[in-house]
Amino acid sequence: MNIQDLVTLIRTEIEKTGYKCYSPDLPQNNEMCCALSLGQGYNQRAINKNILYSEIPCYLLIRGSSNDTDTRILTDTIFKQLDMKKDIILNETRVMLISCQTPNYAFRDENQRIYYNINIDVKVEWRND
Repeated sequence: MNIQDLVTLIRTEIEKTGYKCYSPDLPQNNEMCCALSLGQGYNQRAINKNILYSEIPCYLLIRGSSNDTDTRILTDTIFKQLDMKKDIILNETRVMLISCQTPNYAFRDENQRIYYNINIDVKVEWRND
């Protein structure tokens, strides 16, 4: 199992939109970006002992600007880039499916920047050949 490959793979998909993705925390001052963190998933071994299947929850915290329209565009762009993405491979890690829940408004910070979050379920195949 290679968590670095999984995080890199998801961040790369997000950054194809032109927006920066960090992990696990957002930098202090940047706007129009997001942070990815992984939750606790579960694993299942295949009959072939060199293959492990995992379902891993991931969480995106999206920081926009004080402009709600710009922030919703950012959130929708990231959602559309990830939702129902399948068969993405990096080294020995294959993401079989990424499915996203509808983005949720989270809060405004002290600088009036708007935050959204997206909960993601990632189905992964790990190979140890």
